[in-house]
Parts: sequence; structure tokens; C-alpha cells
Amino acid sequence: MNPIEDLLERVETVERGLTSGEWIQQIIFDNEAYIVDMNVEDQLYEQGVNALGVSIDDYAPYSPATIEIKMQKGQPCNRVTLRDEGDFHSSFFLEVGTTQFEIKAADFKTEHLVRKYGRQILGLNDENIEELIREYILPDIERRIKETIYG
Repeated sequence: MNPIEDLLERVETVERGLTSGEWIQQIIFDNEAYIVDMNVEDQLYEQGVNALGVSIDDYAPYSPATIEIKMQKGQPCNRVTLRDEGDFHSSFFLEVGTTQFEIKAADFKTEHLVRKYGRQILGLNDENIEELIREYILPDIERRIKETIYG
């Protein structure tokens, strides 16, 4: 194969990887733990916000009894974190397709919590989506392009 044909084949490989969604799908799979952590730790636990960036307190604040229990456990009570023992948070996982991914939870409380606080408790806010793209997706795409084109 001559150098021009070889380069053309490499460029076509890049195009297939990008347009099929396979490369991004693999990047999402490779970073599942980080993505789940953004939702669970950063948004829910640390900030008490949903994927829209809205405080979960706005939907249903903790009752005085729950606040007392949280205080006794040494857990934050100034925001809704949706974490008591951690079962809900530890059940988070991704469903990944070639055009999108969705954060889901497998804990038995999931349906109840989604009804009470809204579907947006599962998902990344704009800030975390931007960070995911900037810190993980774009650098990995760039690396894959370089490796494919230059070998």
C-alpha cells in the first residue's frame, strides 16, 4: 500500500470512530466510575443539587425528624444529599449507547426517590458535563486521533 492510501485509510478509521459513536462510547465506559462519582459525590452529596443545578431542597426538604437523625449520625443536614447508609448512591451505574448515556440506580429506593425528588437526581449538571468533555472526552479523542493517524 502506498503512503497516500495508508494515510487515507487511517483518516477513514478516525471518521468511523467518531461518526459511529464507538470512540465516545468507549471513553464513557472507561470513565464510568468518574461519571458516577460526579453525580453521587459532587452533585448530590457535596452540593445537594440535581442535574438541572437546582437544590434538591426545593423539591422536598428534609423533615425535622430526618434532620435530627442526620445530626446524630454526623451527616450534613443543611442540604438534601439522598445518602443515609449509602446504598442508593452505591447502586448508580451507566447505560451507554453510541449517541448518549444515562445514569441509573438499582437500589430498591430509586423509584420512590425519583418520584419524590424528580428524575433529575440521576444525571450530570451542565458544569459536570463540561468538565467531562474538557477533561476526559476531548483529550482521549485527541489521543486516539494521533495514535490512529501517526501510529
